[in-house]
Amino acid sequence: MRLFLAIFLCLPIMISAQTESAADLYGAGVRAYYAGDYQTALTKYSAALAMKPNTVGYLYSRGLTYRKLDRDSLAERDFRLLNKLEPKYLDAWYQLGMLQMDRRQYDSAYYTFSAALRISPEDIKSLHEVGLIEYYRHKYPDAIATYNKIIAIKPDDDQAYYKRGLAKFNEDEFQDAALDFTESYRINPENTLALEQRALSYLRNNDLDHACQDWNILLKKGNTRVAADLNTYCGKN
Repeated sequence: MRLFLAIFLCLPIMISAQTESAADLYGAGVRAYYAGDYQTALTKYSAALAMKPNTVGYLYSRGLTYRKLDRDSLAERDFRLLNKLEPKYLDAWYQLGMLQMDRRQYDSAYYTFSAALRISPEDIKSLHEVGLIEYYRHKYPDAIATYNKIIAIKPDDDQAYYKRGLAKFNEDEFQDAALDFTESYRINPENTLALEQRALSYLRNNDLDHACQDWNILLKKGNTRVAADLNTYCGKN
């Protein structure tokens, strides 16, 4: 009788466990992930995958969770499996590329982002990373061409103007660089780095009046880094 009662009391738990589907587990994982409980999310995603192996959405979510837990080798495993299972899964290529960027594996990342761009040639996120790798490699004309593509797709991308300006600056195209920094700052007035770089472009182009104007604006905004430049080139702080 006692044995029967114990089994009877355990039945709701057993039934609950049996009826928890892969979709239920995945949903619980999503909720845990967005609550910042990554270890629980990982447990739930892995349990869902144990029930339904190689499910694309489950694998992608688990890969993101591994990244949050700094377990990048396991994240890479999931993203690479996704590349094989679903070669056109754009976000899996992008996340793998970002993992490689964090490791400074720029050659591998360039290949990965290029694969993403073969799927979606106008994927701005991947184009930005390709431009950055070209910049790191000192291939400034290539970087300029990549940022040209981004601006053609998204004319209000302040970062594309800013980064193109940096590439032009390194090509000694100071006047054109200043124009790009101007546009970046116009689109996003919070990007005071564009104003700093514009001042340097004016300086390198022997346009001290405009450089001093920018440094004065920056000083009023609380940027004390430019005080030395004001003293050196403009005769005041």
